[in-house]
Amino acid sequence: MDFNSITFLLFLLIVVVIYYNLNQRNRLILLLISSFIFYSFWNWKYSSLLIISGLTDYFISKKIFNSVTKRKKLSYLSVSIFINLGLLIYFKYLFFITSNVNYFLENIGSVYNFDIIDIILPFGISFYTFETISYSVDVYRGIIKPEKSFFKYALFVAFFPKLVAGPIQRASEFLPQFEKKISFNNENIKIGIKRILIGLFLKVVFADNIADLVDQTYNLDFNNLSAIDFVTMGYLFGFQIYFDFSAYSSIAIGSAKLLGISLPENFNFPYSSSNPKEFWKKW
Repeated sequence: MDFNSITFLLFLLIVVVIYYNLNQRNRLILLLISSFIFYSFWNWKYSSLLIISGLTDYFISKKIFNSVTKRKKLSYLSVSIFINLGLLIYFKYLFFITSNVNYFLENIGSVYNFDIIDIILPFGISFYTFETISYSVDVYRGIIKPEKSFFKYALFVAFFPKLVAGPIQRASEFLPQFEKKISFNNENIKIGIKRILIGLFLKVVFADNIADLVDQTYNLDFNNLSAIDFVTMGYLFGFQIYFDFSAYSSIAIGSAKLLGISLPENFNFPYSSSNPKEFWKKW
């Protein structure tokens, strides 16, 4: 379910209307069910990855917190990191690693090679993987205590506005927002709609049109292109990525705001940075 689709906008409208007519506990259940429905629109089978990642860190964080020795805490944290990074490497980087290993073996004259598995990359796996890891790390460092409510923790992992494209949020910023009842607020609705419209404008008007131009240019014969053409292509591709992520981030923030939930700002004009550290922080 793409953010810039009628399906998503109708889905969001239905969730918001039902949300403000429920009590606090049922709201959490609604948001959790809605998040899995949202993810299942892409591929329901991969919802199991959300469950595996969520259950792993929910229980391991309790083990970390209740362990007496630092060595024991570290061992449980290592399990969390191993499972989460293992899933990420398998689905996102196995094809790349296998292809390059086979290329290396071929160049040294080896007759051996590894079978290349064409794996579908699950949406948002980088975002929710690093969020769950950050949760376990924060528990290990004593920054937060393990969340008692599985509904709240599962929602931290699967909350649909930030599930596919972020922004990544720490549990210490997200979970406390559910401690108090969220009331319908006209200001939140105005801000939410404004951010969604800005995101849609960036996506439809800028990102998609630049993407069409970039695709056409990259299909040309490179032998007929000048240095200026290559530089222009590079800049256009950079702006395409920027507007794409900026648009999705804005829509995510706006969607969450309609539900009375605040997500951190993202994409604070990163291309205006004067050094890599500032760029990373703004991005």
